[in-house]
Amino acid sequence: MNRQILIIVLILTAISLVGIMLGFLYSRLPSNNPQESQAGCESVGGDWDVVASRCLVSYKEAGELCIDGGQCISGVCSPPILSIEEEATLEHNPISGVIGICASSTEVTGCAPQVLKGVISKESMCGE
Repeated sequence: MNRQILIIVLILTAISLVGIMLGFLYSRLPSNNPQESQAGCESVGGDWDVVASRCLVSYKEAGELCIDGGQCISGVCSPPILSIEEEATLEHNPISGVIGICASSTEVTGCAPQVLKGVISKESMCGE
């Protein structure tokens, strides 16, 4: 009887250790650590600090500059006012290199035009 209990305890311990090891390995996958590379950092809306080789992801207040809603407390990076030429371009092509302004959470209702990873498209501007 004692031998059976010992075997059960050993099996449960082994299962627990394997689960912990798998969880650790999963957390170390590059896709779960975007802050470790410039491309990964930028994919989550962070700013890559070349000198320090690190990702700067902050949660900015309303009115601060942004390139993605992930940088803003409200979750929405509002695009700037577009020129007539930019509006014409947007009808057929996305516009990249866009810097927006963090919206306040009270401004966000329904479909909110927004900058996504420095890009605006017809869809991100609530177009059809």
